[in-house]
Formats: sequence, C-alpha cells, structure tokens
Amino acid sequence: MRRSGFTLLEVAVVAIIIILLAGIVVPQFQGALEEAQTNGARQMLERVRTAVEFYAFQHDQELPGNSGGAWGAQNLLDQLMLASNIDGDTAPPRTPGYPFGPYLTSELGPNPFNDLGTVKLVGPGESMAEPDEQTGWVFFADTGAFRANTCYMTSSGSPVWDL
Repeated sequence: MRRSGFTLLEVAVVAIIIILLAGIVVPQFQGALEEAQTNGARQMLERVRTAVEFYAFQHDQELPGNSGGAWGAQNLLDQLMLASNIDGDTAPPRTPGYPFGPYLTSELGPNPFNDLGTVKLVGPGESMAEPDEQTGWVFFADTGAFRANTCYMTSSGSPVWDL
C-alpha cells in the first residue's frame, strides 16, 4: 500500500534549507534599511543646510532663527518656510514687502533614525557637544550648522551626528 505525503525527514530538510536562506537574506535587508536611513538623513541635512545658506545670503549674512533679538526653533522654521523681509520678519509667501523666501517648500521631515521632526536651536554662546536624542534635528545659531540629533552610526561606522 502506497501513502501520499512527505516524510518527517523531507519536511525537516526543507525547513533547514529555508532557515539557511533566511539567514543569508535577512542581514542584507537590514543593511539596506540602514543605508536608506543614512541617505534620508543626508538628503534632509543637505536640503536644510542649503536653505540656511541661501537665507544668510539674502539677509546680509544673518542666520535664521533670530526674530527681534529672540532666538528660537519656531523662528528658524518660520524664516525658512515663509516669506521674509531683510529684518527676518515673516509673512505668508507672496506678501508685499516680504521679498525673500520661502527657502523650504515643505515641512521639515522626521529624522529617519529617531522619527522626531522637531528642532532644537542651540543659541549663541551655548554648546551641545553630542546628540541627546530629544529632538530630530539641531541647529547651531553661532555657526549655522544643522545636524541630525541621533547617536546612531552609519554602516561605515561614522556617527550620523557628523554627517
């Protein structure tokens, strides 16, 4: 009498082959995910850094973030995403008397490593030597530097903070 179906040994061999293939493929996908996160952070950093440079160019080398002597993250975002005058006052785009900007045409996206879209502004004379993971991004008012606020490392082993 002949039975149809698979023996326990055949099922075990197939399971072992699947496990071995998964062990080869899964690390490759993990590396691709890390590389995509690094590229996303790098693109956002370049986008904002270009906006900051162009703002400074049009505002007599004054960096964004200062409004009436008060430094703040919301001032930074407003000055990059709205129209502005030479003094850094903001208004909706195409408002008469506000000929500059906007420098960013869409919202600042989240940091791909910590999924936070908020910005910490480090004011003049203040310091922040390393990331604290409290916000997605950090802007340094003294220098105009814009960094990803994360402790993650790139696939090549360098800190994302240093991108």
